Amino acid sequence: MRFLEGKAVVITGAGSGLGAAYARHTAKLGAELVLNDVERAAVEGVAGEIKAAGGKAVVSVGSVSAWDYAAELIAACVSAYGRIDGLVNNAGILRHGRITEMSERDLRAMLDVNTVGAAACASHAIKAMLQQDSHGSIVNVASGSQAGDIALGGYGASKAAVASLTYTWALELRDTKVRVNALSPLAHTAMAATNMQYLAQQSASREVVYTTLPAADVNAPAAAFLLSDNSIGINGQIVRIAGDELSFV
Repeated sequence: MRFLEGKAVVITGAGSGLGAAYARHTAKLGAELVLNDVERAAVEGVAGEIKAAGGKAVVSVGSVSAWDYAAELIAACVSAYGRIDGLVNNAGILRHGRITEMSERDLRAMLDVNTVGAAACASHAIKAMLQQDSHGSIVNVASGSQAGDIALGGYGASKAAVASLTYTWALELRDTKVRVNALSPLAHTAMAATNMQYLAQQSASREVVYTTLPAADVNAPAAAFLLSDNSIGINGQIVRIAGDELSFV
């Protein structure tokens, strides 16, 4: 069933990992995409795959941490497809460090991309969606690390801010046709691979221990559902995906 047929969707950080998985899956369901990444070759490769399979994908290269670029990104979707129906705020970076090791540069970089980037894209997307007489969906990407984890303080804080923004935007928009939710995914990606050296220490403090991580594709159906009209009425929720477990945070 192609339940995203005709939906114009922007996906940030779509050159690899979770973003690429969201792009491939939503394209199969009929979404018309604008794919963002800072790595041109990577995101053009994903777009090429989608177009070769008969899908629609436009590429926009730039950092979502720049407020003006975020405006250009959303405008590119409206220009290409005449509208914007969905946004997946997936772009993110990870810099490890305990509080005694954390640098100002790393902390600011994560906040700029993970938090400010999400806010910039959402702000411009929501303004455009409110001008349309149709339903719109913002899907932020949070993280289980928002609850705290060893060497993930800065990253977790940047994602906790995204969770808080999700709740706030949902409240602000509850009387409109625009809904705001978030995913808290779990997947084996290049970013996750950099965390493997800390996994044993992190697991010692968890009630649930992850010894292996699922493929990024496992998370894609939940993103597609939240983008689709099937999720109308779901607002202000964080959906946690951990292998074969699905829950609200």
